[in-house]
Amino acid sequence: MSIFDEMSMPHVLLGVGLLTFLLYRQVIRRLTLRLPPGPRRLPIIGNALQIPSKSSWVTFAKWGEIYGGIVYLSVPGETMILLNSPEIVNELLEKRSAIYSDRPVQITTSELMGFGPFLPVCGYGSYHREGRRIMANGLSSRKAAEIRHLQQQKMNRFLGKLLHTPEDLWSHIRWFIASISFGVSHGYSVESLDDPLVRLAERANSEYCMAAEPGAFLVNIIPALRYVPEWFPGAGWKQKMKAWRQTTESLRDEPFEYVKEQLAKGVAKPSITASLIEENPNRTEEEDRLFRYMSSSIYSAGADTTVSAVEAFFLAMVLYPEVQRKVHNELDTILGPGHLADWEDLERLTYVQAVIFEIYRWNPVAPIGLPHRVVQDDVYEGYHIPAGATILVNNWGILHNPALYPDPFEFKPERYLQSKDTGLNPDPRQFAFGYGRRVCPGRGLAEDSIFIAVASVLALFEISKALNADGTPIEPDPTFDGFIGHPQPFRARVTPRFPNVERMIPAL
Repeated sequence: MSIFDEMSMPHVLLGVGLLTFLLYRQVIRRLTLRLPPGPRRLPIIGNALQIPSKSSWVTFAKWGEIYGGIVYLSVPGETMILLNSPEIVNELLEKRSAIYSDRPVQITTSELMGFGPFLPVCGYGSYHREGRRIMANGLSSRKAAEIRHLQQQKMNRFLGKLLHTPEDLWSHIRWFIASISFGVSHGYSVESLDDPLVRLAERANSEYCMAAEPGAFLVNIIPALRYVPEWFPGAGWKQKMKAWRQTTESLRDEPFEYVKEQLAKGVAKPSITASLIEENPNRTEEEDRLFRYMSSSIYSAGADTTVSAVEAFFLAMVLYPEVQRKVHNELDTILGPGHLADWEDLERLTYVQAVIFEIYRWNPVAPIGLPHRVVQDDVYEGYHIPAGATILVNNWGILHNPALYPDPFEFKPERYLQSKDTGLNPDPRQFAFGYGRRVCPGRGLAEDSIFIAVASVLALFEISKALNADGTPIEPDPTFDGFIGHPQPFRARVTPRFPNVERMIPAL
């Protein structure tokens, strides 16, 4: 007996009519909604050839000027929605975060390289929520005093390195952030950048950034290319992906195994990884896998971005000596000459705080934020945003919009002190640490590291342009590049402000 035999004809007709109405309404809705405006698309390939592989955020900002705050792009197999407006970002990624918190699966990074299960790029769901819970516990306010003590120890060593070998500035910056990240995540002491785990982590970050750059690998635009055999002409990139996947898996496992060995010997230092292992002795295979990815996510998610911010600080001080003089004056007046700041001093150091805000704005560490994915059809101001679309936020474009930040290419900390109630120069941190339910869980760790670096370095040192052999200043390149925005390599002079600086650095 069929279901229709059990139903009366009126019920059948009513059901058919209702279904027809719903289908009709869906068709009409789709026909009446418009996709957002965007650059002209070519048949089949759409905008694939128009997305540059370098500094794409500059092109995206120009498209924003032409087409508005929401821009539609199309590449084979993928719809992309580009956001250049803070109001639209807030409406979609914050207020509608329930449907905008997923991540698209990027062929190179997520699948071929194996980065998919790391917290910053994993899909939204129970796995992501459990990962954020682990991060929140490991970086909670209960752990703040312990973490800040570690940061202060590493800062004291950083100051000593600047005093004795200032010519190695870039290496010292990377060491400072790596030593904090690995100390928090694995209780691991980093003595130099030659450390094998540091080399591994930096290689993994570098490979990820190269693979994630928009337009860098055609397979991200034409996913079917993943099935091209390795021997096929022009498919050498597949060997590269295979080697890079080995790096990713090593980053996941080697630091975790180190902590297990230290715990077995009874000599492990406190860390997020040690707590996970000790508190879960009977963990399942699935839990063990989760813990490995989450503990390694602390370095992979935050180290390179924080390095970028500290590098930008040194470059800004080289290019804007008048800003540095104002910081020196504030530190000397409020704390006393040669005295180092503590975190409790931040509220009093208003100009230092403004300098840090401007570092976030002037060189956003993620010029294009990590992409989001909308999980269902949505509508914004009459524009149809189709389910599955990749949502890109042009952080650089927003933070260099002259309507929000006048003279956007100038480093001007005063903008945050003089225009608090004008609607201009908003706090740039809202565009620096992600959006909605994908806000960086390590934000506090990064902010603390940047504050202690800026305040401590300028309390004791002066930063200026390096000199040629004939004594003329070397002008640094003020531009930034890369998926994580690093300045072009430059040289700087780092000189003590006081004759007895060595005695002002706390004992190591």
